[in-house]
Amino acid sequence: MQIRALSLAFLVAAGCSDDWLPADSGVPTSMPANTSTSTGESPTTSTEATTGTDATTAEPTSGDTSGTTGDPSGGGMCNLYDQDCPDGQKCTAYASPNTFIPEGIKCVPVQDDPKAPNEPCSVGGDGLGDDNCALGTVCLDLDYDGSGFCLPYCTGDSQNPKCEGSDTTCVKLFYGYDFGNCFKQCDPLLQNCAEGEGCYMDAIKVGNTGFVCLPVVQGGAEATYQEPCIGWSSCAPGYACIFDAVVPDCTFSYCCSPWCDTSEGDATCQELDEKMSCIAWYSQGQAPPGFENVGVCGIP
Repeated sequence: MQIRALSLAFLVAAGCSDDWLPADSGVPTSMPANTSTSTGESPTTSTEATTGTDATTAEPTSGDTSGTTGDPSGGGMCNLYDQDCPDGQKCTAYASPNTFIPEGIKCVPVQDDPKAPNEPCSVGGDGLGDDNCALGTVCLDLDYDGSGFCLPYCTGDSQNPKCEGSDTTCVKLFYGYDFGNCFKQCDPLLQNCAEGEGCYMDAIKVGNTGFVCLPVVQGGAEATYQEPCIGWSSCAPGYACIFDAVVPDCTFSYCCSPWCDTSEGDATCQELDEKMSCIAWYSQGQAPPGFENVGVCGIP
């Protein structure tokens, strides 16, 4: 996948909260009350295929916040989780051309020979929802060039969203909507994602569930240590976007700092600044299997 040029409105995983991450939904607005040497948060979901997490962006333009809605200009009402449209149609979010922030949900025709999940796709003149993706997926045109990739919608229901396979997580991207999309799980220390993606946190709580592969936002591919950032995926792969209070000489409200392996001690972080340590991402005993050593460089 190519690195996409994104507007600031699309802060993929920009909603963060607690000790040392950007604030909730959209452009961060406040500083943390304090910081600590561990997150103090226990994971609230697992890394199983049924995981559902919130990674909110801009507010919806319509008043309906459920997974069932209709388009006043055409297209039947439907439920994204159930995909309950008539034969030959699919339920999908829709939006005007040159934006991907949903305006609502409706039934649209499934085109002939549709593209499978995660395959390259194209968006028609009507914008988001007008695409050649298969049932249960949507084409996200992140740079408005008419092309993108088919991103699967989560199945199940809003209280128990699911994704196919044991290596994917359901992440709710858009504030005010209860549907989500499925992203591949990953390891921030390995950065085992496709080209143009990075491994970033998958939920709005510090020390929450785990990590997923997300497209790097505009300018993020070059944003490394001490560079300003606006959301989870606005730092280069291998870096996290955290509060300025824990990044030495950060000149913005939030700056990038590298992930680190706690089993290797503080040396890597102190090479950048002697005030930093490798801070455990999870509280002791709360890390999912395989993530026990995940940390981030910061001032304790």
